[in-house]
Amino acid sequence: MRSSSTRGSVTAELVLTLPLVILIMTIAIGAMSLQSAKLQLINVAAMVASAVARGEPAELIDQLVATAGEQVAFELEELEDSICVKLSVATPIAGIEIGFLELAEKQCARASGQ
Repeated sequence: MRSSSTRGSVTAELVLTLPLVILIMTIAIGAMSLQSAKLQLINVAAMVASAVARGEPAELIDQLVATAGEQVAFELEELEDSICVKLSVATPIAGIEIGFLELAEKQCARASGQ
């Protein structure tokens, strides 16, 4: 038989550690979500830079930028022999709109026909 001093110790330990485990899981899932958004931004920025460098129509460029999300900022920079595109978006931290983290990506492509 257990002593009366250790009866609730497992329950107490669980009560103390469960919120910490949930917090760690929330942070890990949020970090994975941010990484996924960053990878999507990298992919779209590369596609847009290539499309601009090829001289694709503006409608196609707008459609490509729209695939990155609704609130994406788009900047175009023409260098000597390449075209650079910077996409940035404000992403809510941990899925809640208390604070925002700005994700930005710049990709360049060699300008064709120059």
